[in-house]
Order: sequence, then structure tokens, then C-alpha cells
Amino acid sequence: MKPAYPLQYRAASLPAYNANTLRALLSIRITEKTLLKLEAGELLIRMAAAPCNPSDIAFMQGGYNVVKPLPAVPGFEGSGFVADIGEGVDKTWLGKRVSLFIQGDGDGSWAEYVVAQAGNLLAIDDGLTTDQAAMFFVNPFTAWGLMEMVAEHGASCILINAAGSRLSEYLLALAKERGVVVIGVVRKEQTAAALADKGFAALAVSTDEDFASKLIDLFAQHQPTVFLDAVAGEQSGLIAGLLPFNSKMIVYGGLSGKDVSGVNALKLIFNKLTITGFDLNAWFASSDDNTKKRAAQQLTAFIAEKKVHNPVSISVSLDELVKGLRHYLGSMSEGKMLIRF
Repeated sequence: MKPAYPLQYRAASLPAYNANTLRALLSIRITEKTLLKLEAGELLIRMAAAPCNPSDIAFMQGGYNVVKPLPAVPGFEGSGFVADIGEGVDKTWLGKRVSLFIQGDGDGSWAEYVVAQAGNLLAIDDGLTTDQAAMFFVNPFTAWGLMEMVAEHGASCILINAAGSRLSEYLLALAKERGVVVIGVVRKEQTAAALADKGFAALAVSTDEDFASKLIDLFAQHQPTVFLDAVAGEQSGLIAGLLPFNSKMIVYGGLSGKDVSGVNALKLIFNKLTITGFDLNAWFASSDDNTKKRAAQQLTAFIAEKKVHNPVSISVSLDELVKGLRHYLGSMSEGKMLIRF
């Protein structure tokens, strides 16, 4: 049944950006919002679930490329169903289960209802659960877009850091399908031990005293020509300095909270090193429907075949949001925080 307007619903509200992560999340309040009507071209999504990602944390800190007018509703992805459509929208959308990716100026996914455009949505395969559908955009499609750049560069071996992340699982699965060798960098010995049988050609622990010398040996053996950097900071410069001639460094995250540093200027000039960034929002907007459909089909298959896992470490209601965020910040490697509506 279509909702009646004016529609009242609840949403998380961020009153101000704050570089202090704890203060930012403690400032979030649950507020009542009112939607008077849908405009032409808009779809109303009744949300079922929405996760928290590192990009959501960066947004709350004011350090992300998406800056919304305040107060703002956070959340870049989630799942639900199309509850209503505006004029001019294909009627087949009505009632569909969808995965949502939204990074514009409007409200995000941490709300009972979200207004979206068709370009923000993917119809969800029956093989995906609500939880899996809620986490189907940011990590899976970032990995797909990055591996497209790897293919364009013609790399047969790549190096990735934050190799214990959920996103790296997708990178590794895609690399296996395409015959690309993967070297992983992690922060802890325990993480390296857990990943030992996952298919990495080699693993290095960045906190080890011999990390730099281990990297030198790995580069001599495998010669990776693409570095996918989710961390930034001094590690970027160290690894960039070891890349062979005509290599590419693709920065897609800043988990260290630091600038990319230590990149040798002569390496850039004479060794034909390229440094670029990856923005999922821009990639998604520029990709055609066939590319998105092909990506969605293979990524769904990875989940169905359990080649990747999407663990949820804690599920909370909107009223328990701050509790969930605090848990997530202290245990990101355990899985996502998921808001259920």
C-alpha cells in the first residue's frame, strides 16, 4: 500500500561535522522528518537495513568529498523496497527490492524512508538477503571499478594494503577470476595468519621491524605494477618507491587519517609512476547500464557461492545507533554495523 502524504518518518541527524570521530557520532540525534510529496522522477524507498562504512565515518568528520547542508542524514548505502514513485518513473520499479547508493546533497540511508533517483538503485536478485543487499554497493562496486583500472593498466600482479578488509575479499575474488596475482599488506600478525590460506601470493605485516626489507624481497620476486592504496600516510611513499617502471598507484581510501607522503619526485619523473584516485560515485555515474548489470551479476554470484563474506558484527535499531557506531569503531575487522528499520 502506498504511503499517505504528508509522510512522517524517523531519521538520524548529524548537526555538525567534527574531526573528532567520537564527538561526531555522539552528536547524532534521531529526529522526525516530513515528506510532503514526491517530485517527478523520484522514487520513495522504505528502508530495511543500512550499514556503516569507513566513508560514513569520514563524512561525519567532514573529511569526505560529499558535503551536505547541515543538519544532514548520513548513510551512503542500504536496502529496502520501492514504496512509491513520482511522475515519469517506470511503474515496474514499484514494489521492487532494491540496493541503494546515494551520495548527493539529499538525505542519506540512515532513515526509515529515502527519496532517490532510479540511477541510485539496483534491483536485487532473490539470492541476496536483506543484509547482503544493504552492503552491496560500496565495497563490491569499488572493488569492481578498481579491478577495471588494473585491467586497463595490464597488470598481472598487484599489491593491496588493508588486505584484511571486507573490500579486499572482493578484490581477491576478482583477481583470482582474472588471473591476477595479489600481494597483501596488513597491520597485525593475527590478520596475516587468518589470511594465509585465502589465495594471496604473499603477505607482509606493516608493523614488523623488517617490513621494508620484506617488501623489497617481495617486489623482486613478484614485480607488482599496480598498488591499490586504502591507507595513505608514509606507507604510500614507501611502497611507491619500490614500484617498477611504468607502474600505477591508485588511492581509494585514507584509513591512516594522514596525507599521502614520501613519494619521490624523481620516481614520478623518470620511472613513469602514475598516481591517481578512485571515486566510486564518479565511476558509477560514468558507467553504462550493461557494465553495472555485468558487475552486479558476478558480484552476486561471489556472495551466493561464498567466495566473499559480509559479516555483521552488530545490528541495531535507529535508537541504538550511537551504541552501534561505538562498537563498529572498536572492531571494524569483525564486520559491519547494520541499522535495521
